[in-house]
Amino acid sequence: MSTLLPVTVLDDASRPRRLTDTFRCHARGRSLSLSLCLDDYMNANALRVKSMVCFECIQGFSNREAFAADADTEGLFDNEIWARLISDMKDPEP
Repeated sequence: MSTLLPVTVLDDASRPRRLTDTFRCHARGRSLSLSLCLDDYMNANALRVKSMVCFECIQGFSNREAFAADADTEGLFDNEIWARLISDMKDPEP
């Protein structure tokens, strides 16, 4: 599969911003949460899995770029990110 599909990159106002936001994925043809998109995009590219539709995906790159810029420079999502990290690290209650 090729990710060289004609993709219209959304303007800044309509891009997903929170990890729980959903949007229409052009490569998969369905709605995805931003967290799933970022996970799959990062895994496909870090591991160089060319068979994944997320490999070198223009929309995934755009989402990652926007999310990273927000998290790094504006600090808008610090509470959400820390809450998710802390909840993932907690030991399960007996």
